[in-house]
Amino acid sequence: MSRPESVQHREITSSLLVEQEEKLSQIKRSYGFREKAETARFLQIHPALIDLLLEASPYVERYFGPNPQVVLEVVRDPEVTGSEELFANICTSLPVEEALERLDQLDEKWFLAQLERTAGRFNFNLEFV
Repeated sequence: MSRPESVQHREITSSLLVEQEEKLSQIKRSYGFREKAETARFLQIHPALIDLLLEASPYVERYFGPNPQVVLEVVRDPEVTGSEELFANICTSLPVEEALERLDQLDEKWFLAQLERTAGRFNFNLEFV
């Protein structure tokens, strides 16, 4: 006898939530968060960004060196109601021109091909420290 469809649906949903929480934990180990609760909320609303962030780590390392400090931040446009975007701020002490060149390389070699996945809700930024 097979299980009722509602039980199967709950099991699948529960499994997906556990997987999403595990991935979110991985992100918390790889990225810094500004306003942790706000960033976690944003990622839960936009779960496709979770996989994108996990995939991004080796590319950011390729262009900004091992263990780069990257801080996630939700930014709102005060002139547009409901406008939110997640920025991955790559913290760097590189000279400005070199950092911009590396960000361009990250864009050209990987990120621009991912834009459709971001749904206009994610971007990289440089933060000079």
